Amino acid sequence: MKIIIAAGGTGGHLYPGIAIAREIRKIDSRMEILFTVTKKAMDMRVVMKEGFKCYTLPVKGLLGKSISERMVFPLFLTVSMLLFCFILIQKRPRVIVGTGGYASFVPLFLGVVCGIPTLISEQDSYPGFTTRLLSKFVSEVHIANEKARLSVIAKRLYLTGNPIRDSILEGTRAEAMEYFNLDSEKKTVFILGGSHGARSINSVFVEVMKNYTFPSIQFIFQTGKSDYTWVKESLKDIKVKVRVLPFIERINLAYSAADIAFSRAGALAIAEITARGIPSVLIPFPYATGGHQEENARYLEKIGASVMLLDSELNSEKVTNLLFPLLSDNERLSNMSRAARLVCKTDAAHKIAMRVVSLARGGRDVP
Repeated sequence: MKIIIAAGGTGGHLYPGIAIAREIRKIDSRMEILFTVTKKAMDMRVVMKEGFKCYTLPVKGLLGKSISERMVFPLFLTVSMLLFCFILIQKRPRVIVGTGGYASFVPLFLGVVCGIPTLISEQDSYPGFTTRLLSKFVSEVHIANEKARLSVIAKRLYLTGNPIRDSILEGTRAEAMEYFNLDSEKKTVFILGGSHGARSINSVFVEVMKNYTFPSIQFIFQTGKSDYTWVKESLKDIKVKVRVLPFIERINLAYSAADIAFSRAGALAIAEITARGIPSVLIPFPYATGGHQEENARYLEKIGASVMLLDSELNSEKVTNLLFPLLSDNERLSNMSRAARLVCKTDAAHKIAMRVVSLARGGRDVP
């Protein structure tokens, strides 16, 4: 039996698909799992490294694009539909899974049209366009938190949580200190702007590290590929202990090291941060579709797991005024950590995988 997982475009829409695929493979190793992803290099690299077959579609997002990009959108959409029709004819999947986002629209839409069982795993507090449009037609929708219920109409709606890879939960602080060559006596700040980095966050933290002294603080700084060279060069002469990396493959160890995280508010980052119980300062990407990152951040701030800092308010003084009081208040950090763990559902990938296998078997329960 074959299952297609439509994912990609961003790490936040790719890695949940990987997590679900891993769990399906554990439940029933006879299932053949295929991925459809965008033509972004990261999508294919990550999927193939996991050992799954992968097909690319030239699909592109529509919202927030220029006039010229909108004009060619129908062409890319048509080509993607034709290509996926060939995949359907050749592979005849029993289930199609989409992780939300534009990369999953064509497979889910054609799956519905062809009467194939379809399932959406939606990560955000405010679901994206694909989920809002198709939720009433697909077989099942799995959401990450209660707030998403307000925007989804579905035949079957499950509050499952965000699927994360089981490896995210692995690793000790001692192992992380050795891996990053850090000092176990110092507090560690993990800075991440998503899989591609974030220029505004990178710029502010470069300024912070160059202009302030941090005798008891050290940093792990994931910059993204495009900003890595100039960030590394800018920080080469500073006295602060910092590990600058374009992308962290063993991100679980960065979480193991972190006493606090400064991060964008994408659903994947939030799921992983809360799974590890890490206090956070969330800086929503201001141009995220439908403002979903701000919705995510406000939800975490409301329950006491995070502090939200808008990108428009981001500057070195504000970051410093947040950083020092937070790291010196162990009781508050402990409360934030506890709140983060309460909101996270670490078994989400397994639960969704169980439903996928059940749909593939014609609705029969999986023992």
